[in-house]
Amino acid sequence: MPETIVRKILERGLREPIDTGGKHAAMLNGMHLSGHTAMLDEQLRHTLAGTGNIPRSKHPLGRIVAHPNISDSMSRIRPLVLAGYEEEAREALPIYLKERVEVAGAPVFSTAPSTPGWIFADTAYMVPPSLAIMGEGGRAISDLVRTYELLATPTGLIRHVLNAAVPEEDSYCKIDVWIDGTAWGRANGWWLAGVVDTVEVVPPGDKLLAMFRKSCESLLALQEDGFWRATVDDAYSLIDSSATVMIGYGFVKGWQLGLLEKTYEEAGVRALEYVLRHHFDLRDGTLHHQQKGPLIVNVGSPNPRYLSSANPYGQGFLASLYSLVAADVNVRDMNVRALKAA
Repeated sequence: MPETIVRKILERGLREPIDTGGKHAAMLNGMHLSGHTAMLDEQLRHTLAGTGNIPRSKHPLGRIVAHPNISDSMSRIRPLVLAGYEEEAREALPIYLKERVEVAGAPVFSTAPSTPGWIFADTAYMVPPSLAIMGEGGRAISDLVRTYELLATPTGLIRHVLNAAVPEEDSYCKIDVWIDGTAWGRANGWWLAGVVDTVEVVPPGDKLLAMFRKSCESLLALQEDGFWRATVDDAYSLIDSSATVMIGYGFVKGWQLGLLEKTYEEAGVRALEYVLRHHFDLRDGTLHHQQKGPLIVNVGSPNPRYLSSANPYGQGFLASLYSLVAADVNVRDMNVRALKAA
């Protein structure tokens, strides 16, 4: 039976504006993992009908994919498959593949005129898992590898954004201070979650596995008393509860899939225990002290403008992490499989 506390977490997230596909996907994937199938089905029916709290894009292309946030909208394809909406998923994928835009060998997050050539770490979660479950495993792995090559620091930490259309020597600012070119906490969470949700249905290959493990090793060394910061390698940066549960999710699921050693599972447990103890309201399911973002320089400031409560990103990943750690869910037992490519 689905855990009552997880239902409370998910319901709290649904009371917030879900104005991006990524927020929605984090919630939908949490519903699937925790066994809240009726809630998942209701949300997807609203999405397919164009009702509910999921706003229509300015340029919808069918019922799922839309411009300008082409990658963000595509993230709902995986939950469609998980919920049994195979026909609707197969309807959406060709639209995405036709409209997909690449720069430097990686898919752009948005086709908005204000962000030409920008590669976001978020896309690692929005696109490859949906490609993989639709039978496009080779493209999914390639996207993850290229994202790492473009955004990883020498130690394997993941930056948030890179303008890949401009040579680094021609950039106005140095790469680590441009917009959010720091090793952002949630960027690392997107990357880890994107890898484990992809590898759940397709083998990673040696190159991607080595990249993933390098990121995890560096993140493990930076964990403080269970948490990670908004900029993971900046001790002056704020604690970010959303990054903490996202990275914790990547660690625990990575361990369950056999990608990581038990040390990482234990770190994921510490992440859950920390946020439940210090940043969670048991009465209404709210995860507090999530960084608002995006594109906010991760300064060490207590200003409330940098923080939010009940952000659906954190609510969805908290539900997923809680399910893996405290509700006896093992992804191996769920037997998720990719569809055959059309």
